Amino acid sequence: MLKKYNLLCQDFFNIAEPIIDKDILEQLKCNYSYEIDSKRKLSQIKDLKMFIRLLEKRDIMSCDNIAPLWYISKKYVHNSNLTSRLEDYENWLKTTPSLCNAYKNETPLTSKSMCLESTNSESTCSSVYSLSQSTRSTKLLNNNTQKEQCHLYNKRKLLQEKVLLQVKDKLGRSWRDIARHLGIRECEIDAVQNKYPYDLKEQSYEILKIYISQSDREEWAINFIHAFEKGRRRDLKELLEKLILQDGNV
Repeated sequence: MLKKYNLLCQDFFNIAEPIIDKDILEQLKCNYSYEIDSKRKLSQIKDLKMFIRLLEKRDIMSCDNIAPLWYISKKYVHNSNLTSRLEDYENWLKTTPSLCNAYKNETPLTSKSMCLESTNSESTCSSVYSLSQSTRSTKLLNNNTQKEQCHLYNKRKLLQEKVLLQVKDKLGRSWRDIARHLGIRECEIDAVQNKYPYDLKEQSYEILKIYISQSDREEWAINFIHAFEKGRRRDLKELLEKLILQDGNV
């Protein structure tokens, strides 16, 4: 069973990895942050494979539960071959006895087992129940906070994309100067120039994308405004301020 599961995962990575970029990976981390319940572990995820392996270690995904693969496939990948592979695996799974998750490192103690092992079962059960309720409340609070963070992240990304699309059409030949004011390296500017030698809009869009990918999430807008001021593009500064005002959130 594990061999078939590993082959499925390998096929999944081959198809999905080129599609799952940095932004999508951040969305996935947000979506599963409550189940993973570890900011440190989430911060260590750098690619899709690391993300899937963490889901396995947290028992969110296993050889008899491929729900996360289905979610990623349907929401982001949209590949018929991958869909067929997942369907074939699930059909095969229905005829195969279930196995424990091979990646599960620990078997958590339930409240019941803790009570049975205790010499003072009644008091132990009461303590465990109270602790469980407290932990549940904390997790619910953390989940609400994480959902709000995900909402703000998605909102900021939409605003950034709106800014890029509108600014690229108006930036024109001043894109190189603005790029320098944004702190983009000369080699990156030259690379964009060579990639789109005759298309000012594509040059503008590409260089602005580079800036966004490197920028601080709290300072990206104010740095744009300063760059437009230094580049004497008051029109773009006012456009950005208008978009931010309409959005109501940076």
